[in-house]
Amino acid sequence: MTEILPIKTDRLIIRAFREDDAVAFYDWRNDAEVARYTLWDFPYPMERALALARKMATAVPFAEGQSYHLIIEEAATGAPVGHVGIGNGKPSPGTARLSYSLSRAAQGKGYMTEALRGILPALIQPFGIHTFATDIDVRNPASGRVLERLGFRAGPVHKQRTLVRGEWCDEIDYEVSAAELLAHVSQ
Repeated sequence: MTEILPIKTDRLIIRAFREDDAVAFYDWRNDAEVARYTLWDFPYPMERALALARKMATAVPFAEGQSYHLIIEEAATGAPVGHVGIGNGKPSPGTARLSYSLSRAAQGKGYMTEALRGILPALIQPFGIHTFATDIDVRNPASGRVLERLGFRAGPVHKQRTLVRGEWCDEIDYEVSAAELLAHVSQ
């Protein structure tokens, strides 16, 4: 279902990947500061960036049981500055699992909050989403603040849950119901 895309906010356009987004995606995925709290390979190969961009450019958006990645584009410049991944029905039907990243230059501007505020409500009705979930590295409190602005609640800290580039990392699960999210974004 592509009828909901693109989504325009005050400063951003959330849209489907295009093949030519691979270069920008590759650039921020290979920034050590951006990659620091993520599970993706670092360094991130250009071949993988191209493969993902090609796959997402032709994928069925938000297919149940699949992950679908979107580009966050600055409306003023047309530059891709980040991405949002949506796992529809992962780990269970009615749940959307999130991932996201922003280029370093786009961080600290409220872009991720704005992008999630734009895309998440648009997914609820057409896909029967009742819960949004994600987890973050505890060393990345800025990501937690983004989620909390949208009504996500932090769960318990999971000590040494994930091995990332040779280091065991503590993580926090975050979750929000569709109703709670809608109440927060309407404020």
